Amino acid sequence: MPVFFLIFFFGSFLLTTPLSQALAPNLNQDSYKASELVGKSVKNLQGEDIGQIEELVIGSNGEIGYAVLSFGGFLGMGDKLFAVPWASLAHQPNREYLTLDIQPKNLEKAPGFNKNDWPDMKEEKWKLLIWEFYSTPDQSPHNTKAR
Repeated sequence: MPVFFLIFFFGSFLLTTPLSQALAPNLNQDSYKASELVGKSVKNLQGEDIGQIEELVIGSNGEIGYAVLSFGGFLGMGDKLFAVPWASLAHQPNREYLTLDIQPKNLEKAPGFNKNDWPDMKEEKWKLLIWEFYSTPDQSPHNTKAR
């Protein structure tokens, strides 16, 4: 009797679901290639330029933990880099930029680093510093060890 049930169940599943859909992985429609994100500009909610994405930092869990933004400088000299939690950035498919809810004067106060002297992004104190600066009350570093 159990064999009949399994044949009936899977047979009806395959008959009601196109084979390509049944065998295809569940892909997220909001997926992007890293090359599509690196170089994208970032603006605040008022449409002012904040900077651009220079690098993506991926955690051991495979998720993007931070986007590293460049801000300021001239011809690539003196750029200050900022690691912004990925959850703090928003992207709408119809826009050519990402948004970050911050004013440029506040970004100047953000914890940053020189492009030739990156912090240890695995260090707990550093993670908490970054999350405290960018997080809103509804955001928190759910699992900073994985970021």
